Amino acid sequence: MRMSIRPKTAVTVGLVLLGVVVGLYGLFALTSDNPMSALQGLFSGAVSSPGRIAQWLSYASFLMITGASVCLVFRVGMFSIGAEGQVFVAALLSGALVLMLGPSPFALPLAIVAAALAGFLWGVISGLMKAYLGADEIVTTLMMNYIATFLFAFVVKEFLQPADAGFPVSEFFDPSSWFPTVGSSPAISTTLVLGVAVCLITSLVLNRSRFGYRLRVVGSSPRFAHANGMPVARLIWLSIAVSGAVAGLAGAAIAFGGTNRLILGMATGIGFDGILVALLAANRPILVPVMALAYGFLRTGGDVIQITSNVPRDIVVVLQGVIILVLAAGMRYWEQRADRTVVDPAASSTTVALATAHPAKSLLGRPKGASGRPTTSASDTSSVDVTPTAEEDTERSSRVPRQRS
Repeated sequence: MRMSIRPKTAVTVGLVLLGVVVGLYGLFALTSDNPMSALQGLFSGAVSSPGRIAQWLSYASFLMITGASVCLVFRVGMFSIGAEGQVFVAALLSGALVLMLGPSPFALPLAIVAAALAGFLWGVISGLMKAYLGADEIVTTLMMNYIATFLFAFVVKEFLQPADAGFPVSEFFDPSSWFPTVGSSPAISTTLVLGVAVCLITSLVLNRSRFGYRLRVVGSSPRFAHANGMPVARLIWLSIAVSGAVAGLAGAAIAFGGTNRLILGMATGIGFDGILVALLAANRPILVPVMALAYGFLRTGGDVIQITSNVPRDIVVVLQGVIILVLAAGMRYWEQRADRTVVDPAASSTTVALATAHPAKSLLGRPKGASGRPTTSASDTSSVDVTPTAEEDTERSSRVPRQRS
């Protein structure tokens, strides 16, 4: 499934913000005795205490990484939803490695590398199936998510769970493997720095590198890329794999900068929230940190209002679905408008050449190819007779105004 992800940012985000405010008030009116108080609690809950601020920034940092990973694969036109599975596999492999290593100054760097490698290899599977077998990336990545989730639960429960634990969870990692924190109240994890750095690097790769240029060309026109000698199949599977490597960094950030151990369901929803953040950022990694902070603010506020009022936290999940629907409708609208205005460059250049050489001859009478456009050949443009006929001379002379004597 190919998808062009180029929404008009201002209009789409404006619709989303309007829908958020109106939708929240309507939902709170149905579920709360005081909807204005609940709405105020939602938007102030993330900054209600130092701990909430730390929770907000930590969750936003995870969204930055998964959002950047989604932007990578979206840029090549693939709608991959495998970030969540890649996060789980990366957390599992890096966590198991750190538990085996024990205290070590190299534990965190090795864990980050292992997480990126695990995400890369997990993405390679879906990428190869898409590139060489034509399998739909939505189906394959969704199935890989299920495999990763159940594999994570199985390994943690059967091999890493302590004997006295009544829930699938591993032992705490050694503090030498934790991400450092800044400050004490609140203690901000340096995963926020990692998230911003990943977004900046992803933006540079997509917009300033040869690899990013090729991804953009393949995403815009695979046939054009193939005609110019680009390895389209390799770029397709490589984009999904590199996206998996970036998502794997989120697995390391959650494991060593969030929970500090492996817990069943520790990354549930983080991949799909990353998709939403990428859509809100209009597939621009440079905007992902802003949207991640905004959405993380909303999710943290949802946790607060569940405690302080009778509004369920699931209201925020419902709102997430509404936002996705609005974005999908907006993207479809702008995509249809673009389809009505885009002209095939090859056909338009040929038409202009013929029209310039011989205005009296039209392409409308020529046979049409598979695309529905008139077909031309090299001889059509090279052997066009530009000598005016007698009829044309007569017609031109009749249009010249006569001078008065």
